[in-house]
Amino acid sequence: MIRTLIFALLFLPFVLSAQNPVSIRCAFNDATGDTVMLVPIQYYLDEYEKSYSGVVAKNQCDFTIGVAEPAVTKFIYDNQSISLFVEPGDQLQIKIDDDPLLEASFSGKGAVQNEFLFSFYKTFRNDFDKEKINAAITATAADAYEMNLFEQRKKQLAFYNAAAEKASFSEPFKKHITNVIRFNYYARLLSYPIIQANQSPQIMVVKAYPAVMLEGIDAKLMNDEALNAESYRDFLYYYTVYFASEANGFNKFKDVNLSLENKVQTAMKSFSGKSLTWCIAYLFNSDVSKVSQYTAKHIYGVLDLQDENNTYTNLLKKQVDTRLAAKDAVAVVTNEADAKSSATNYPKLKDLDGNYFTIDDLKGKVVYVDFWASWCGPSMQQMPYSKKLHAMFDEKQLKQVVFLYISIDGSEAAWKSAATQLALKGKLGISPGNWQAPVAKFFGINSIPRYMLIDKKGEIVDLNAKRPSMASEIYNDIVKLMD
Repeated sequence: MIRTLIFALLFLPFVLSAQNPVSIRCAFNDATGDTVMLVPIQYYLDEYEKSYSGVVAKNQCDFTIGVAEPAVTKFIYDNQSISLFVEPGDQLQIKIDDDPLLEASFSGKGAVQNEFLFSFYKTFRNDFDKEKINAAITATAADAYEMNLFEQRKKQLAFYNAAAEKASFSEPFKKHITNVIRFNYYARLLSYPIIQANQSPQIMVVKAYPAVMLEGIDAKLMNDEALNAESYRDFLYYYTVYFASEANGFNKFKDVNLSLENKVQTAMKSFSGKSLTWCIAYLFNSDVSKVSQYTAKHIYGVLDLQDENNTYTNLLKKQVDTRLAAKDAVAVVTNEADAKSSATNYPKLKDLDGNYFTIDDLKGKVVYVDFWASWCGPSMQQMPYSKKLHAMFDEKQLKQVVFLYISIDGSEAAWKSAATQLALKGKLGISPGNWQAPVAKFFGINSIPRYMLIDKKGEIVDLNAKRPSMASEIYNDIVKLMD
């Protein structure tokens, strides 16, 4: 049987060179002819990592790699794995028996730390096993689960503090172990309500934690040095998902576009530096194929502003290009009047007089968009509030703002009848087709009412703007864009 050996080296940056060399020598029992693969993971996005393969000769494999800084390394053999921690100058030998990775021994420079790491993960294997963690979450009450986590962390810290070799550990290694233990607790705690809610599509709410259970969990925990710990990256993800859910009233998002937009907004409010860049890239990479063309382009632009070295934007460019190439359906140009409005990516709209226009035609003014339909009760309930909001602006301000009401009614007659009865003041347009309306497909809209805010440059600043019933808040948001 051919066995595969993979070194998944998780650090930034990774250099295959003799500069700052680390040598890793593996000794096997009866492994002649096995394929060996080296996978330097620079980005923490598995599918973008480059791999290097080799062959085990005479039961041994040798690699010399360039390491710019201390790094976490995952050693995978025969579908099992252990974690290593390597630093510039290490000369690590690993002896592996026939039953791989249940028992391993280490020698050479770097051996002491890796002996401890191996023992740590062997002792607390279940605490880091995602499958077993998820099973425990679905079978345990929140209070009991939190107590179990507390006891796990207590035992892990005691194991670390009791290590006879602790005094000889390097400072980077000490920080890494501390981060692994610390953030595994926080990540697993925040994952509980998310995994519980995702058990079934029929569950439409995320159960909020009592405030006391979240004490100490805030953005101050953000630590770029901890990115090489998988538990920290899990913490970033579940923190973002939990608090995005909180901002949505702990309701699950029905719209994948709103979900991604709100998660990214939450991350940007909470994190910074490399942690923020990685988090946006991870969220985008997970959802880019599912979101609308607009959302894909918008979030990629947000990532571009954060990604100073263009590391992730370069990696993900093919993904976004593929999504943008698969154009969302828009109405076909059939006459000269349509031609101007089709010059942009926005779907065309028809006004009450039968003239066509697009959102781009409103550049130069702040635009508050209301997506609605005559058959939508919640949309109709918001209309009186919309009139009151409109009345809050004085004559001078009204010259700088457009209230754009976009109907997705399937029937133009029903739309015109409702518009007449409501006596709406503003710009009215229709993109017919109900949920198949071009504008609904373009913006990924599958629930209404939905509101959007566009600045004078024609750039969308809020894909999920506040409702008219939140008059004072949305009034302030609009006024700020007038300056």
